[in-house]
Amino acid sequence: MKVITIFTRCFLYTILCTLSKADVKPQCYTMEVSLDNKMSNVSLMAIHHSEYFTKCSAMCGQLCACFGFNPQQKKCRIHQSCDPADMTINEKGWRNFYPDVRYLHKSCMEILQNDADVKDKDGVYSINVNNQKKSVYCDMTTDGGGWTAIQKRQDGSTEFYRTWADYKRGFGHPSKNYWIGNDAIHNLTKTNQELRVELLSFDDEKAYALYSTFQVGDESSKYLLTVSGYNGTAGDSLEYHNGNMFTTHDEDNDGWSGGNCAVYYHGTWWYGYTAYSNLNGQYAGSAVSVRKYPLWYHWKSSIALKGTAMLIRHKN
Repeated sequence: MKVITIFTRCFLYTILCTLSKADVKPQCYTMEVSLDNKMSNVSLMAIHHSEYFTKCSAMCGQLCACFGFNPQQKKCRIHQSCDPADMTINEKGWRNFYPDVRYLHKSCMEILQNDADVKDKDGVYSINVNNQKKSVYCDMTTDGGGWTAIQKRQDGSTEFYRTWADYKRGFGHPSKNYWIGNDAIHNLTKTNQELRVELLSFDDEKAYALYSTFQVGDESSKYLLTVSGYNGTAGDSLEYHNGNMFTTHDEDNDGWSGGNCAVYYHGTWWYGYTAYSNLNGQYAGSAVSVRKYPLWYHWKSSIALKGTAMLIRHKN
């Protein structure tokens, strides 16, 4: 029985990896047997009728993090993230498939360059970061698209006052609020990257800051920040932080001898003696003027921001 099961899985994998019909794009997936008969409504994007799992995989493509297929019900469930902790609904007949990391693109720009159909389709995609699958938010619209979001905030539903370990591996949900992870940022910025910071006020005003150079070191450097080449409408509130190490409430690497800036500003950032930006500060919910909230000093002084995003892409 075990031999048959292994053979079946390999057979399914081979079909999924060699699919070549004109109306279906090739994609490689592996079955996650630990999630057999599990479902999740938390990350559900869509439910489709599907006679075959090959068609179900094509519906997923680069636009979903995983898919579930039920051959008895002939249904396909497309998910924008696949956290096993969310797969709590039991219903027999469901099998879950994840993209094989070896066949994933390494950035949102690579996805855009290899699939013209995703142009102007912002959303959650899967990429390969240092041979690990990461679900990320891709901006496929702004200034030609191809931006990988490394930070995103739109409300206060996700706690950002977290530990060094949390920021190392990343947390949150890419479609709402998340930090991709410092190790991931380091790996993504080994090549020449530009950074675009998108800001939204509680009056629904928008501004941006574009940097021609953006790089984050590895953990041994305490994720040292290198940023320069400002242009934009928001003012340069990152120049002060250039050359600083990353600080969390449990890992003090700032330049303030009187305490920990992460505690004082209730956030995590590349603090110096103070902060001219604090995008990971406590979410305020209104336009109050307190420096522990998300701020971009050269645009709105110390007034809390409603939304922020940090986007990167390869700079030619």
